[in-house]
Amino acid sequence: MKELYLTKKFESTAVNTFRLSDTPPIFVRGEGPWLFTEDNQKYLDLVCGSATTNLGHNHPSQKFAISEALKSGIFHTGTRLISPLRSELYSSLSHFLGLEDISIHLANSGSEAIETAIKLSRFLSGNERIIAFEGGYHGRTLGALSVTHSEKIRLPFIGKIGDFVSFSQYPRDNTEVDMCLEKCERQLNHYVKHDQPIAAILVEPIQGVSGVWGPYPAFLQGLEEIAKKNKSLLIVDEIWSGMGRSGKNFSYQYSNISPDLIVIGKGLSASLPLSAVIAKGDLLKRWGAGSHTSTFQGNPIACAAACATIKEIKDTDLVTHVNEIIEPCFSKFKKDLRNITTVKDVRFVGAQCAITFDNSDLANQIQNDTMEKAKILTYGGGMNGECVMVLPPINISGKILSTALTQLLELISEMSNHN
Repeated sequence: MKELYLTKKFESTAVNTFRLSDTPPIFVRGEGPWLFTEDNQKYLDLVCGSATTNLGHNHPSQKFAISEALKSGIFHTGTRLISPLRSELYSSLSHFLGLEDISIHLANSGSEAIETAIKLSRFLSGNERIIAFEGGYHGRTLGALSVTHSEKIRLPFIGKIGDFVSFSQYPRDNTEVDMCLEKCERQLNHYVKHDQPIAAILVEPIQGVSGVWGPYPAFLQGLEEIAKKNKSLLIVDEIWSGMGRSGKNFSYQYSNISPDLIVIGKGLSASLPLSAVIAKGDLLKRWGAGSHTSTFQGNPIACAAACATIKEIKDTDLVTHVNEIIEPCFSKFKKDLRNITTVKDVRFVGAQCAITFDNSDLANQIQNDTMEKAKILTYGGGMNGECVMVLPPINISGKILSTALTQLLELISEMSNHN
């Protein structure tokens, strides 16, 4: 196939295209939760572009918004000129958060937004050190990679560049919350004592890529207290779990906290490249013009898609759908898996579920079999690749998801019998 040949010939090996298979399916069309090959084979997409396409594919509200935006003929202006669609997105985000007293900085990717949050926290505080958490994933650019915990992906590139980051322990159940908070505070006090005050504490309210850990409300509340006491910013990374995927608009809302910076991406537009940092009050108005810019930030077409996505989430009450339709499917799935010995744990929150196996080889085999035999796409995650993750669109029907989970259960059971 021409597409396969050209991709293999030219594409960087750093891209994940051929991680699982030398001949992955080539999709030419999408509709709702489905992707179709040229010969019309249908696959169920339970990866969603790594938790991005929250409304599935070819959603009418997104298509309409994008087509209307295209009619203007203005595909790009940069941020030196006001854009009606950019200003509309600012208003939409304010209403979605239920907050008026905020400031917003748009970017193109989650990593870029994390870079913005790190840079702002260092600028405002005059301090350099960041506390992040074991198991955390925040992106692959150098700054974002510095606060990403996995040594496998961090150490080949960071070296001493990442010396401004300290990793503290993230709880793995509610019994560990107090111990983790004590460790974090001791770590912070150690650096303060050595004249290295903490600029910010950066945390995922739910660790998604590492295998759906959390939420732990008391942990987030404790971190907020520690940050306030030390005049450090509290940054929450909502790139993965925000925009309804967690069963809340944002996953920090399980914890009744008021973070200083909220970092979002992926499901913000649920389609085109777009991310944002949302700051409490005027925090993002305290640095000068040109302090942090990007050529394509606030692209009007991406902003139009984001406004349509936010409106769809609100108008059709997709957060309730996640809680009342998707979560019960995962709850039943977890019960059905309880007697399969190769399954070590099942964790789910909202529209994200992680099935933990003994090792990454088994998890990869399950992913492959699911794709090849059941025509279902799943995601590989966990601290060491030991999880198979199910990340449906947040508007998927209960019937489609239940059928897919039954197929996945059968494949896992069959493989367990062979091991």
